[in-house]
Amino acid sequence: MRCKYETFNYGYDVTAILASSTVWAADNAPVAAQQQTQQVQQTQKTAAAAERISEQGLYAMRDVQVARLALFHGDPEKAKELTNEASALLSDDSTEWAKFAKPGKKTNVNDDQYIVINASVGISESYVATPEKEAAIKIANEKMAKGDKKGAMEELRLAGVGVMENQYLMPLKQTRNALADAQKLLDKKQYYEANLALKGAEDGIIVDSEALFVN
Repeated sequence: MRCKYETFNYGYDVTAILASSTVWAADNAPVAAQQQTQQVQQTQKTAAAAERISEQGLYAMRDVQVARLALFHGDPEKAKELTNEASALLSDDSTEWAKFAKPGKKTNVNDDQYIVINASVGISESYVATPEKEAAIKIANEKMAKGDKKGAMEELRLAGVGVMENQYLMPLKQTRNALADAQKLLDKKQYYEANLALKGAEDGIIVDSEALFVN
């Protein structure tokens, strides 16, 4: 017995639909590409700004450390120069400090905020070596050397390697206050007290450890 198939026309012109869809996609392709480019540029701009802020904070803290060393070696003028430089780095009005503050961290000073000034990435303590993981770590190191942090992290994640990130956080307001105190004390030639004020700026740094992913 032969079955009879009937063809139904629902009033849609498939060719016309495909044609119009192609035209729509073609018309919107430049717009989509432009939006994607803008998003990439904005991401790069934000990353660059965050990096600049971290660098300023890190350089300021290095100045503090060297200023203390200068006082120890009996060179108060050098200590004063470095303290002023550190203060200037942290008082830069063109820097949007609040925008890049670490959220959710309580500080010792009201209305203060933590700024990430440095970070390090390492393997979690529960790491157990396997040939596959060792190979992934080698590839990740190569990618990190080329500046591809995202690619390195993805390589480790896919291999099941647990990774920890240690962020070094500086309380901005507290550090500014400590530097202002140190400047006044240096002007008064109270070098021992100035050293303690600078030490207070150093001691304000905390380390925040976070698991990026666990094995």
